[in-house]
Parts: sequence; structure tokens; C-alpha cells
Amino acid sequence: MSYKTTTLNSFIGTSEPTFVGTTQIDGYVKGRPVVLRRLKNGTLLPALGTTLPSAMGSAVVRGYMDGNLLMEFTSFNEDYMWENADGSDIFDAEEKVAMLNGVLRASLASIATDYSRVHKSEITGKLSPSRQALLDAYLPEISDRTVAMTFSPRVIGMDTPIMYDQVKTPKLSPSERRKQRRLEIAQAKRLADALLEDEVTPTDVQDELDEMFGNDDGEF
Repeated sequence: MSYKTTTLNSFIGTSEPTFVGTTQIDGYVKGRPVVLRRLKNGTLLPALGTTLPSAMGSAVVRGYMDGNLLMEFTSFNEDYMWENADGSDIFDAEEKVAMLNGVLRASLASIATDYSRVHKSEITGKLSPSRQALLDAYLPEISDRTVAMTFSPRVIGMDTPIMYDQVKTPKLSPSERRKQRRLEIAQAKRLADALLEDEVTPTDVQDELDEMFGNDDGEF
């Protein structure tokens, strides 16, 4: 699979579980089967350079880390206020971003320390040049306004650039095509059983209800 960028305006979703080989696809872009990339909370993955709104202000997608977005804030919401758990202090948007930036830096420093402890040379006490290069490539470059965060699915609009994987269509034998069809039927049955047993509103339906009637669960 290869990673590419599109928008929901150019995406056609499947109406029922559909497999290409053994890969369940989300739909099609320009007639080709694709799987949409997502954050760990299920939100579609916005492309690098995309500007997104949040309760604290506007921020640009600079990278991805552990299923979250690395966001660099470009402006702050002057009306934003956040009170800490014990009620002893209140932060504005810029102060909250600075606090989250400190958490991110501490997390990156911990990753570097743990990696070095495991892989450093017993003779020199340092990482080899190749190990150091791997660590440097993994750790992102961040600014004082960069934080790691996730977003509500509602923040992704029809024209928001999103990432997807293009799925190659394999040449299937008759037995492989029958197996693919069995997978589709089994997945359809699982979805139907889940709706009947759990009586849970599907995510896409819930998002439409939220847009129509509002949802005040909190900030993005």
C-alpha cells in the first residue's frame, strides 16, 4: 500500500463490507480501492501542513506520533480558559500550550534516555553513529508551540486534506475470490449482530446527529 492525500469530496465510501484480497477497504478514490488512515481515536488522519481549529486556537499539522498529531499553534483563542484539577490555577490558551509542550518534551527526552540505555556501547557508554542516526530520525523536531494532541472526528470537513493507503488489486484464483466473499459476508454479519445486541448508534450516524443537534462534550 502507498500513502496519498485526498479529501472526502473525492472519496466514495462502500455501502457494505468490501475486501480487496484480504484487506477491508473504506471506499474508492478515482476508482481505486483505498483504506483511510486514522488517529488512535478513529478520526481521519489530516495531511501534513493542514490547519485545524481547536479550543485553544489554530494549529498546523507538523507530524504524527503514537497515533496523535504533532500540532504547531499559529494563533491563540483569547477567550480560552482552563482550570487545573484542584482549582488552584487558571491558564489561558498560550499558557496551556506551553504546559503541553513541556509534557511533549519530557516524553521525547524519556524515549531518548530509554533508547540510549538499552543500545549504548558497553565500552564507550555512547550510541554508535548508526544507532544515533536512527534515534535522531525517530525524534521529531518541535518548536515551543508544538504539542501532541488528537481531535474530534467533527473537525475533518469535506475539503480537509486527509491521508489514505491505496490498495493494490491482486489477481485472485476462484478459491481466493470465494474466500474474499466469505470475509465480506462474515464482516457484514458481525456489524449487524453488533447493532442488534449492543444497540449502539454507528459512529457516522452519531456524527450526523451531533452536527444537527449539537454536542457539548468538550474541546477538540
